[in-house]
Amino acid sequence: MKLAIVGAGKMGGAVLTGALKAKVLSAKDVGIYHPDAKRLAQLSEHYGVVGLDDDAIHHAERVLISVKPQYFDDVAPLIAQRNASYISLMAGVSAQTIAKRVGSNRVVRAMPNMGARVGLSATGLASLPQATADDIKMAEKLFKAVGTVYHIPESLFDPFTGIAGSGPAFAAIVAEAMADGGVRVGFNRDVARDLARQVLLATATLLETKNPADLKDEVASAGGTAITGVKALERHGLRYALINAIEAASERASELSEEDA
Repeated sequence: MKLAIVGAGKMGGAVLTGALKAKVLSAKDVGIYHPDAKRLAQLSEHYGVVGLDDDAIHHAERVLISVKPQYFDDVAPLIAQRNASYISLMAGVSAQTIAKRVGSNRVVRAMPNMGARVGLSATGLASLPQATADDIKMAEKLFKAVGTVYHIPESLFDPFTGIAGSGPAFAAIVAEAMADGGVRVGFNRDVARDLARQVLLATATLLETKNPADLKDEVASAGGTAITGVKALERHGLRYALINAIEAASERASELSEEDA
């Protein structure tokens, strides 16, 4: 068994689906483990991979931990083995803590975001020194199947959570506010929402080849509508609010990490 997945919530399921679709792994090489037999049967049928029992989990080459952090203490003794490598999706649980509880220092931490559901995740990766080149390569393959991978020091995982993990919520608020503005100036709700979505989608695509300041300058011509709107945004502190939101989210991620330490 090349990869055992412990739990398979929304994020773990998205990574599994992406890996199978990209042929990083075949279904016969993947198994799912869940301590609840009924839930295990549901997950195994849903993803088309074998369900693993307590014995089989200890024969996996690699283990992807996709459980909520508060359940890790209960799960760790069931999956611990010295010869496996571990990839963790758990927020707030350090690689060193994981290593101590599973008995292996071959640990890679991964922090994907909601974009994994549509193959557009931004995923941070960090590993302990004992993780092998093959361990890291496998993690890269798994998460490149659902988006873009960033190798970062583990010390930046909380800030990464602040911008990449929490960022979709902030972008969604911008989209909602733009739609409300559209309604305010006369569009019906459905059209306003669609316009906001299309604007953000197009902008994200344009930002693949331009930096934000240059794109803003292109749109905001002298004396025009866009620069007038930009002035209104600056007057109401949108730029500061977004910077502060990322800082606050990063600080909260750090607090949660300390609570789970």
